[in-house]
Amino acid sequence: MIIHLPTGKKFNNRKEAKIYFGTAYYYKMEREKKDLRFTHNVQSATNEYEEKINTNKLREQSND
Repeated sequence: MIIHLPTGKKFNNRKEAKIYFGTAYYYKMEREKKDLRFTHNVQSATNEYEEKINTNKLREQSND
């Protein structure tokens, strides 16, 4: 998640922030390392995918 500190506006990802501010201005803020705060989400898409695969494998093993 990205938070624009002066306004408090929250964005789920960089794409949303770039659309809102415009690519050039967003990259300028990112380069200057001010006005933006990046927070890390606990679960990433990759981990979610791996969990689904592991769950499916466990189900297949229990059905055998």
